[in-house]
Amino acid sequence: MAATKPLTTNDPAKMNFWKSLLRIEAEVHVTLAQQPVPVDRVLQFVPGVMIQFEKSCDAPLALEIDGQKIAEGEVVKVGDKFGLRITEVCEHAEAWIPLISGSPSGSE
Repeated sequence: MAATKPLTTNDPAKMNFWKSLLRIEAEVHVTLAQQPVPVDRVLQFVPGVMIQFEKSCDAPLALEIDGQKIAEGEVVKVGDKFGLRITEVCEHAEAWIPLISGSPSGSE
């Protein structure tokens, strides 16, 4: 796969647009484990039912945005809450284009 050329510009309107993109909020999800479950079993769920997963409790958790895995991490305790310490960021070169201010070495 060819390397993605950073987008560059001297146009203030484009720069403001790019900066506005960085202020968009995205909902992130941390996935512990997942597996298909037949609907007849789901209908039997009541408080106290245990659901067993094949994933090890030491396995990393997936951090996802819009169903796309962007990172992995481990659970950490932060006061009386929990968090995710990111241990690996997934490479998605085709989805991430760096936005750099300044003029390119060729043309805009």
